[in-house]
Amino acid sequence: MQGVIQPPVISISQLKRGYFMTIELVFNALIALVVLFYLAQAIQLPTTDNPADVLGAGGFPTIIGIIALIGLVVITIHTIKEKRKVDIPMLNLRTVDGRMVFIKVLVLAAYVGLLDVLGFTLATLIYLVLAPLSMGYRKPLALAVFASVTTAVMVIVFGMVFYVPLPRGVELFRDLSYLIY
Repeated sequence: MQGVIQPPVISISQLKRGYFMTIELVFNALIALVVLFYLAQAIQLPTTDNPADVLGAGGFPTIIGIIALIGLVVITIHTIKEKRKVDIPMLNLRTVDGRMVFIKVLVLAAYVGLLDVLGFTLATLIYLVLAPLSMGYRKPLALAVFASVTTAVMVIVFGMVFYVPLPRGVELFRDLSYLIY
């Protein structure tokens, strides 16, 4: 049968690959919108009259936003060029690394959430115990010493020496924090 044009055969894996690439490109576009909004907010931060302060209040956030956009462009170009989904094992919850990152993010989110409730001292002490435990560290004496000393140094340096207003917590925790710093 000459002259009959056969349609190209497309496998299921090729369809899935194109589908996932489309999803990733849409996701990258959404992330780009968020980063552009972040950059717009960072650029509007006030400048300083201090000649020693080169960047001003918005300098560092602007640099971070530009780095994020450059990274996003590189990933997007790589995705389009390779025509496949970019696989980052660290962000895949099906891998051990992905689950570990997820657990670490949960522990950090719990720390941030508990800062205003428990206060800086107690929340930091708990975080400095749970974070290494979530990473597989299993030496309780060294962990207790590390968490206690690090928390004490941070409270002394920031709360007492530099008078940084650290979160005090609520009710009983607030009253106890006044005894410490």
